[in-house]
Amino acid sequence: MKINLNNWSSRLLSLLLATDILFIALHIIYKTTKLTSNSSFSLEMDRGYPEVFQYIKEYWIALLFLFLALKNHVSVYAAWSLLFLYLLLDDYFQVHEIGGKIISDKLNFPAIFNLRSVDLGELLVSTSASLFFLILIAITYRFSNSRAKQVSKYMIALLFLLAFFGIVTDMAHIMLESLSIKLLNDFMGLLEDGGEHLVMTLIAWFVFLLFDSSSDNPISKLKFPNAATKPRRDIDL
Repeated sequence: MKINLNNWSSRLLSLLLATDILFIALHIIYKTTKLTSNSSFSLEMDRGYPEVFQYIKEYWIALLFLFLALKNHVSVYAAWSLLFLYLLLDDYFQVHEIGGKIISDKLNFPAIFNLRSVDLGELLVSTSASLFFLILIAITYRFSNSRAKQVSKYMIALLFLLAFFGIVTDMAHIMLESLSIKLLNDFMGLLEDGGEHLVMTLIAWFVFLLFDSSSDNPISKLKFPNAATKPRRDIDL
């Protein structure tokens, strides 16, 4: 499978990464200095500025996968669209936090490895949702063409990387909080949320590349000034 790599895509990746790095820098400034007391700059703040940027990436990933599913009649793209729609709703409405609280209240999990009952409830919700979408993707994968299958293999790798920061690192952060070492807690929080942002940027860039290389993509039909002079390279995926 070939995906076109050109000036437009490189600039898009640069802009997304630059924004992530800016938010990471502002988070560090907020955590380590007295230059600002505005918690909206924190990566850990629900509905803060960095998280709103994350919403935008998730929204466009879901929308572009839906577009590709409808235009190419590929069911696995629709499954990926639903997954990122869920991630958007989960981040905005705190689905796994609320669901975890409800489950922990009903089942009263015993604390283990410094994880509270509510933490285990949240882990159960996140794991259940992940398994549901992985099964859905596996089923639709069987009925998809070779290009969509190759795309899904790369998406699975990126998804596991996202889960590493969003679930594994999050649980490790909670377990280490009992040590009450501020520098360690701050580092784990930065690793967790900063890692999620960077991986989501890679996913957004990858899906935009996929969209740009689609023959049904209206953007690819637009004529830009000096477009003919810009070299276009292909990457094999």
